[in-house]
Amino acid sequence: MRLSKQTEYGLRAVVQLARIGPRHYAQSRDLSQAESGMPSKYLEAILLTLRRGGFLESKVGREGGYRLAKSPKEIRIGDLIRRLEGRLTVHEEVVAGEISPGEIAVHLLNQKLTEATDDVLDSLTLADLLDQANLAAGLQQQMYYI
Repeated sequence: MRLSKQTEYGLRAVVQLARIGPRHYAQSRDLSQAESGMPSKYLEAILLTLRRGGFLESKVGREGGYRLAKSPKEIRIGDLIRRLEGRLTVHEEVVAGEISPGEIAVHLLNQKLTEATDDVLDSLTLADLLDQANLAAGLQQQMYYI
């Protein structure tokens, strides 16, 4: 499974919002700059989608912008990705007799992959993802090469 640019940018922005904390608002252009120049206008549309989904709050004005509407521990990555991507996978019913055994095997494998993907994404919160990212970033900074 490969994430779309929309989902990638949305996740990157939400991770930045989780890092700055619940009391501060961030504008889309600041999030864009903090995340290696994501297109600001495109990011704004993504943030609006997340706000409509109940993941973000927004405030208009000089001190305005976006912030998380819930604690990072309450935001499931699966829910976030489904909001941005729509339905992740399609569950198809396999009707024996209408398709070959090989096709049935492929459908069953796809079903297993779907279930495993859903399980992983639904077990991971934004707080978990942020912790893992911070750990990985810390390890990267500590690495040195000879």
